[in-house]
Amino acid sequence: MDNLKVQHIFSIKSKWYLHVLYWLFATALMFFVFSNRSYDLQIRIVLVCFLIAVSVLVTRFINSYLIPKYLFTGRLFIFLYASFALFIITLWLIMFSIMLIVTYSAYYLPNLIIPNQNDIIILLTGNYLVIIMAAVIHFVRESYRRLIEKNSIEKQKQLTEVKLKEANLKLLQGQIHPHFLFNMLNNLYGLVNDDVNTSREVIVKLSDLLDYMLYECDKPDVSLLREIQFIENYIELERIRHDENFNVRLSYPEIDQEVTIAPLILFPIVENAFKHGFNDPVNNYIDIKVNLSGDNLTFEVTNSVSEQKNDKYLKQEGKGIGLKNINERLNLIYKERCDLKIAESSEQYKVTLNLKLHESAK
Repeated sequence: MDNLKVQHIFSIKSKWYLHVLYWLFATALMFFVFSNRSYDLQIRIVLVCFLIAVSVLVTRFINSYLIPKYLFTGRLFIFLYASFALFIITLWLIMFSIMLIVTYSAYYLPNLIIPNQNDIIILLTGNYLVIIMAAVIHFVRESYRRLIEKNSIEKQKQLTEVKLKEANLKLLQGQIHPHFLFNMLNNLYGLVNDDVNTSREVIVKLSDLLDYMLYECDKPDVSLLREIQFIENYIELERIRHDENFNVRLSYPEIDQEVTIAPLILFPIVENAFKHGFNDPVNNYIDIKVNLSGDNLTFEVTNSVSEQKNDKYLKQEGKGIGLKNINERLNLIYKERCDLKIAESSEQYKVTLNLKLHESAK
């Protein structure tokens, strides 16, 4: 019998026929083992049936009330005290009833051979052994069933948390797409009337960027090198729009293709820098640095701060959509393995992200 079958047997509640089979077995045990065959069959049947009926009631009370109310709630002392009290009460009632049965049989059926004191003690011993066995079986089954239910609930809880986390990540990552499109289409709108050829080039590059965002970013991890190349393409797209005074520097070391990162986790920082760093036609700059040491990534973006605050799209970006988004995604994906710092002055805005790309093996 494999583990799944064992788990199924213990996890389901007992069927009525299993109870019937157990008590038929207990009756046979009492009749053939614990009752003396030297006294008459009639009195043996009466005593065994009476004791089995009492055993069923006592077992039902223990299994349905004492075990779940006291034993499964950790109140062992109360359970033992209540069980001992039940033993004393039932013993007194059984002894009193047996005395009545034996007295009645001796008076009205004088030819019957009635059990002596030793026979009654053996019967009572068998009776309580049957009760204890039934209670132990019930306790083991119920304990195992509760353990399986607890594990099942825990697994469902973990699965729900994972699905919720995935849904949150999808939602946050999905917010990048319309946010990015809104900004780029607004930029494209300004170019259409001025330079048709440049507008076509922007559309082609924008198509390449969207291809990456829609088809390659639908994974938990992407290549860090590919992510930086995406940022490079975005910078080139911005270069077309800002054909004058385009002071943007991007530096990064040689990166192995195997190094991975969560998709689009760096891009909102760069986009935020362009929104804040290129509103002054003369004094503007963005400096992007990538440092990789083993599994530790440092991503640093420094940009100038424009004094022009009249752009309605800049005001909307001032609501913190991009950086709030990235902060929430960092907390969901990297948790304590990330550190996002923002330093702001009247002339400069600096965002530094320190990130441990993968969890250490335990």
